[in-house]
Amino acid sequence: TRLPNTLLTPAAWVSASLQSYDSPLAVTVAAGSVALPPILKLASVMEKNSQELATCQQLPIEIELGQEFVYHSIFACPVSRDQSTADNPPKLLPCNHVLCEQSILKIARSRNRTFKCPYCPMEARAD
Repeated sequence: TRLPNTLLTPAAWVSASLQSYDSPLAVTVAAGSVALPPILKLASVMEKNSQELATCQQLPIEIELGQEFVYHSIFACPVSRDQSTADNPPKLLPCNHVLCEQSILKIARSRNRTFKCPYCPMEARAD
């Protein structure tokens, strides 16, 4: 296949380079550079108290990253392809698959019946 001639012009490359899309790697490195100093300080304090940061299930402090790192993910149910809402929230099944509540109720046909996860053989309850 051949590329259209418009993609080969210098103007097309200049236009593409002016778009401000941050790569996921750049965002990760930037967030890490903000979070690393407080984590290192915490590790130092914990070491003085004969504790290990590696043994913590979660950080014992809140690390503010700033508004540039705040985002709200959008969940789309893999069964119904509907976007989740407050009336139709995503629900975690025991097998760790996630479906919207309305999809679970349709599959189970009742709140107190068990049903098989559509992605694995594990059974779950709708309630």
